[in-house]
Amino acid sequence: MQKNWRHALAVMGVTLMLGQMIPGPVALAGEISSSSAMQTLAMPEISLEKAILIVKTNFDVPSDYTDFNSTYNTYDDRQVWSLHWNGSAKQPGSFTAEVSASNGDILSMNYWKNDDQASNNGALPAITKTKAQEISNHLLSQLLGDRAKQLRLIPSDQEIMPLGNNSPVYYAFQYQRLINNLPFLSNGANVQVSGSDGHITSFNLNWSEVQAPEVKGVISVTQAQQAFTKAPFFKLQYWASAPYKPLIVGQKTAAKLVYQLTGQNGGAIDALTGEPLELGAGDWLATDSAISGGMGAYDKGVNQSANGIPVLTPQEQQEIDRTALLLKRDEAIAAVQRWVTIANNLTLRSANLGTDWRNPDQRIWSFDWNNTGPETEEGKPQSLSARVSATTGELLGFNLSFAQTGKTETKLDRIAAQKLGEEFLKKVQTKRFSQVTIDPDNNSNGKIGPESWNTQSFSYHRVANGVDFPDNGMTVNVDPVAGVVTGFDLNWSELDLPGVSGILSKDKAAESFLKARPLTLAYVRIYSNGLPGNLRLVYLPFNPDRSTPLSNTMDAKSGELLDYQGQPLEKGAKPYTFTDLTGVNGAQEIAALGQAGLFGDFASSFKPQEKMSIASLLRAMYLSRFGLWGNNGLSDIEVMTKAKEEGWLKEDLQPGDYVNRELLAKVLIRYIQLAKVAELKDIYQVNFQDAAQINPDALGYIALASSSGILKVEGQVLAPRDEVSRAEAAVALFRALGWHS
Repeated sequence: MQKNWRHALAVMGVTLMLGQMIPGPVALAGEISSSSAMQTLAMPEISLEKAILIVKTNFDVPSDYTDFNSTYNTYDDRQVWSLHWNGSAKQPGSFTAEVSASNGDILSMNYWKNDDQASNNGALPAITKTKAQEISNHLLSQLLGDRAKQLRLIPSDQEIMPLGNNSPVYYAFQYQRLINNLPFLSNGANVQVSGSDGHITSFNLNWSEVQAPEVKGVISVTQAQQAFTKAPFFKLQYWASAPYKPLIVGQKTAAKLVYQLTGQNGGAIDALTGEPLELGAGDWLATDSAISGGMGAYDKGVNQSANGIPVLTPQEQQEIDRTALLLKRDEAIAAVQRWVTIANNLTLRSANLGTDWRNPDQRIWSFDWNNTGPETEEGKPQSLSARVSATTGELLGFNLSFAQTGKTETKLDRIAAQKLGEEFLKKVQTKRFSQVTIDPDNNSNGKIGPESWNTQSFSYHRVANGVDFPDNGMTVNVDPVAGVVTGFDLNWSELDLPGVSGILSKDKAAESFLKARPLTLAYVRIYSNGLPGNLRLVYLPFNPDRSTPLSNTMDAKSGELLDYQGQPLEKGAKPYTFTDLTGVNGAQEIAALGQAGLFGDFASSFKPQEKMSIASLLRAMYLSRFGLWGNNGLSDIEVMTKAKEEGWLKEDLQPGDYVNRELLAKVLIRYIQLAKVAELKDIYQVNFQDAAQINPDALGYIALASSSGILKVEGQVLAPRDEVSRAEAAVALFRALGWHS
């Protein structure tokens, strides 16, 4: 944006100049009538010169970004100029923009400058969220004119604002386009504003010139709810969350019974017919992305016996004993050969014994063979990969590839290919094949194209207690030309699957789901084979104000929506707006910590005058350092353990113990990695009147914390043994964030 907010005057001046320079009616973006006719590169409605001037009229392109280039492209019904300005090696940065070559709309802008990576030093951003929203609204009015009135700002109350040395603050605003006062999904705008100086860092516009059907003859929301409940896309099934990091030995992912929204139509009900919206092959629904879980200290060096010979730890010895029971390499290869022929032209290139990241107790041999000869012989395979259990020799998967022969005559139609594949599965996975059913999208119509590479794939999913488990199952691939099985893969977890007693009925489950994601009348656009189609009126399950995070998965017993880790969304990462900070010293800093998702012990209450517990403080420290995702559900004991592992806490305390001023200084100085400096002897002194009450081992910590401004005390009395309030401790942590590097 223009500096010093003199934008209106600057635009007026440039507009007068452009009126003389640019023929036709274009001066600013959005002031050209749209045209759906495709233009040629030689005669775009908006020339490159006009596109450049439109961007530079509306944005400040840095004058030292002198490296400029452009591209022109067309796709679907869009013609776009892409403009790129780049900085120098001494002053790196980039400014890019896209301009519609048919009507002059600025479609996107991204601005990066090197000082965007600078620390915010734990300080409050110079630009408030309210001011940033004003900047964003002004930009849209400037770029879109009267069309901006069709946009509605989507509340961003769930946005977590980062804090810390490496996290500059940006405010993101999302706007939904409305037609006939109904949301037009996939149409709208996004603006991002820097919290440091208010400059626009990115902008994106998606605006389709379409004819929207009138809102006539639509079914009621009650009728839509009834249709949703009956629809097959909301169904009971087993589900296991994917671990966000490899599991440790002995750790298992819990399987849950859930009701899950499946399929490609996002749960849409045609608002005119009252039936689930049907999508053809190659069709997809354009919606917003937000719609579619005590041994004491030890030396970390090598343990040695008295005679200096290294001693194995119990964990190391356990791993040795466990590995000794596994199949040797040649035994594992023999297990592969039981089911797959290893051709004599293939050479073993790699063999790996490892663990399955999803099932850490399972050891797997993985092999790769390749044709290393100079020529490819017809009918001979080119590569083979295989996996077998290192414990049982069970075949877990293989893939065989052949060179293209040019033959087009197929030996097998799809039905025969399926029969061959299933015969293989019954042999290699006799017991488990009896527990699976073929996926519904495997349409055995018997037709296969003439291409020799048209491998036929068949997938099967697990069924237990009469309930589908889509994430477990097996696939088999068949070459219809050669008439052989060329691939197999097993995805099967040894989980304790809960019984179906005590679950919600589908009617009750749908009712609970639609309370969180109510069916909302909206316009959607269907794309067929990549080409945009007409608008449709549908009821779609989403919350227009986006107050509920996206989840298609609901616990079948509790009725709670689940995150990707299987945890209730209510317990997930979210910002906190504290309502009890009026008149509190450091209210702004505490509010910023809440917006970063910290100190949510009491939800919307912060309780500033209560004493700070060590677990609450350490939790905020850990989350600010390592992030909320994956850590938000840690118990108090787990937080204490991790804080000790990080070296922040060395004292023997219980989670509910209160923090005194000495301890506050210690944990925060350790947190910013200055503990070694704080423990230097005979170099520190402080000017507090009660300095004699400071423990000698805490003097350096107090000196550093007070001189750095992390610990601020009114007057000359420190009271080192006094327990601190939640407000004092939180503000001290906020200041410490500016010192961490």
